[in-house]
Amino acid sequence: MMKELLFNLIRKHHYNISIYTEEIFERRCQEEIIRSDEEKSSFVYIEFDFNTISRAIPDQDAFTRFWDVFFMALSKNNRGSDIIGFLEQESGIGMLLLDSMLPGWERIKGRIVQTAREQGLDTAKLVLDDIIKPIVYPACIQK
Repeated sequence: MMKELLFNLIRKHHYNISIYTEEIFERRCQEEIIRSDEEKSSFVYIEFDFNTISRAIPDQDAFTRFWDVFFMALSKNNRGSDIIGFLEQESGIGMLLLDSMLPGWERIKGRIVQTAREQGLDTAKLVLDDIIKPIVYPACIQK
């Protein structure tokens, strides 16, 4: 159901966004870990769990608007190198912000919040601040 909703939003608004299947996204995550280790670079990994976000935004219309705003903001400010894909069992979507650190996520989050504010969706900031926890690799494994 969520997969259809997201693809319908992308098609409806002609957003230039691709979402990898869970298998390809998992492979890209593994490749990025290897590349990051070899090149001594970093990336940010973010998960957007559908059920968790749905509980935070129980109104179905507002929930759909959250995803519309999400893609609208990403579409306007797409770096081209960022990767989006479905998580295991299509339970959510994940993002890889390549060659990035926490400020990269903060910029994207700010754009989403700004777009949400312009669209009258105040709950987006709460969801992004309270629920979404970015992980910076390799900092997440360093002692």
